[in-house]
Amino acid sequence: MDPTPLPAKLQAPLAAVVLAAALLLGGGQGTVADSAVQLLSLALLALCLWRHASEPEAKLPRLAWLAALPMALPALQLLPLPESVWLLPDARDELATELSAAGVGAAHRISLVPLATERAFAWLLPAVALFLAGLQLSSQQRGNLLKLLVAAAALSVVLGLAQLFGGPDSALRFYSNTNPTEAVGFFANRNHLASLLAVALPIVVVGTALWLKHREDWSPGTVLGLLAGVGLVALLILGIAMARSRAGLLLGMLGLLLSLPLALQLRRRRGTRRVLAVAVALGFTLAVQFALFGILQRLQKDPLEDARFQYLPVVESVARQHAPLGTGLGGFRRAFEAEDPAPVSVYINHAHNDWAELWLEGGWPGWALVGAAVGGLLVSGWKVWRKQPEASTTTRTLSRAAWVGLLLLALHSLGDYPLRTSALLAVAGVLAAQVMAMREIRLSRAPDGARLGPLFNP
Repeated sequence: MDPTPLPAKLQAPLAAVVLAAALLLGGGQGTVADSAVQLLSLALLALCLWRHASEPEAKLPRLAWLAALPMALPALQLLPLPESVWLLPDARDELATELSAAGVGAAHRISLVPLATERAFAWLLPAVALFLAGLQLSSQQRGNLLKLLVAAAALSVVLGLAQLFGGPDSALRFYSNTNPTEAVGFFANRNHLASLLAVALPIVVVGTALWLKHREDWSPGTVLGLLAGVGLVALLILGIAMARSRAGLLLGMLGLLLSLPLALQLRRRRGTRRVLAVAVALGFTLAVQFALFGILQRLQKDPLEDARFQYLPVVESVARQHAPLGTGLGGFRRAFEAEDPAPVSVYINHAHNDWAELWLEGGWPGWALVGAAVGGLLVSGWKVWRKQPEASTTTRTLSRAAWVGLLLLALHSLGDYPLRTSALLAVAGVLAAQVMAMREIRLSRAPDGARLGPLFNP
């Protein structure tokens, strides 16, 4: 009889369900599907806490509780404040006067849009739940989550191809107000599809190299696994090109540049370099065949003429007016519309710079959170890239690829809002757990020969 406790048996399948649901249903914002993903995440979070309290071997490390910091921000914004504190931002003097003239009493909370802030709290649940679950899972189970991520990315490319063939009115475009002439996959925004594919690319590259490293001969299984890796690299490059996202193209190239050294240092047999070169060349060939014209059209436009750069000064001005408290998470749209000096017909729901938007919505506490996130990314990067003999080659290499993925998401957030979707925020939670696994080797002692399957190990 299997002595494994029931919560431990349920955790890995439930984590896979949460990640799959987020990737397939969480590509938009504020949908019923997002609510379903959040409910699943609550169940996973409860399971993680249950295991932490009842199973000594599943005890979460102290640093894991840093995951509570992002959730503390919206919770803090919903608490009542003294009126003197509530009036600290310049923008609230005028707001208080207008509310008084209308006979309405102000609710003295940091958040000016409490319902949106409550939704922001729930929106964080999938990432936090997957992060904590990832720390309690074994190396093999974390590897399975990464493979699920790659599978969803590949499926998104196939769906994107079908969307292009189906045209702007294709029934396979699941969101309105989307990019009608580009591939968007399971997302509402082509940039977010490109972000997912760019994050998956380093994982596939190093996964293929790991697979090849641990094979003893050129058996049919070795060849099939190698062809699968080469095909996936090419497919992801094609998908980034079809999305016609300038940021995606840059992120994809950066991801390749950072992951190729990781793959090459693993090579144990001759030919690895040629295999990777063939995969990249095949991907670029397909990109030229299917998406060259669209890419050239995008590159002809001056990126500085993009509207997001034109209204960034307005975002900064509004953020200063609402400092030091901010508007509350979810309050960007209303605050921006109230102050935009040159309103346009385009619907602007985000700043297209998540760091600036978090400053506007979170105020000084939001900036403190940004500082903690950047510091954590830099410190974790230093730790995963230095030599750690106690970690297996597989854990070490996949952790580095995961860190590259987190770096790409952070960079993309300078020009867009990828982490405002449940899908990419959930991906960030999985990647962060893989990175932190380097610190907590005691939670995962799988040797190099652990059977993670094709793309990771034999």
